[in-house]
Amino acid sequence: MPKRIGERIVAKTKHFEIKEVDLEFSSGKRKTHEIVDNGMQGVTIVPLKEDGTILLVREYLTGAGEYQLGLCKGGIEPDHTPEDTAQRELQEEVGYKAGRLDKLAEVFLHPAYTTAKTHIFLARDLQESKLAGDEGEELEVVPYPFKDVEKLIDSGEIHD
Repeated sequence: MPKRIGERIVAKTKHFEIKEVDLEFSSGKRKTHEIVDNGMQGVTIVPLKEDGTILLVREYLTGAGEYQLGLCKGGIEPDHTPEDTAQRELQEEVGYKAGRLDKLAEVFLHPAYTTAKTHIFLARDLQESKLAGDEGEELEVVPYPFKDVEKLIDSGEIHD
């Protein structure tokens, strides 16, 4: 495992820091890598209704520069658990609360250059429950048969 021999912040915003990390490998070779450290984690939720319908969301994603169809997602705020955040995001984005929330995975999004990690949940036993969201506009909820989601992926219509 490489040894971290130095680290410095080269840029900082309210959402993240860009750091240069100096590494020394077992071969003795030294290299500097850049990473984006957002200091936060997120959640991604797969809301599945009893009839086999998945609830997707179409929203404007600034990083992509376009409206995209995808899963519910959001950042975990300090002093909140991933489960609490998943329930809040479900209510804000699709208007449902989960009676059952199963954690599927915990993954790094781009581990080579960012610290971003997300907790992925399957939400079932959905009950209507709407909370106001923090988006700039109302999100479009798109019900879709779960059995056909692969078609959306293959066509490039969904990227999550």
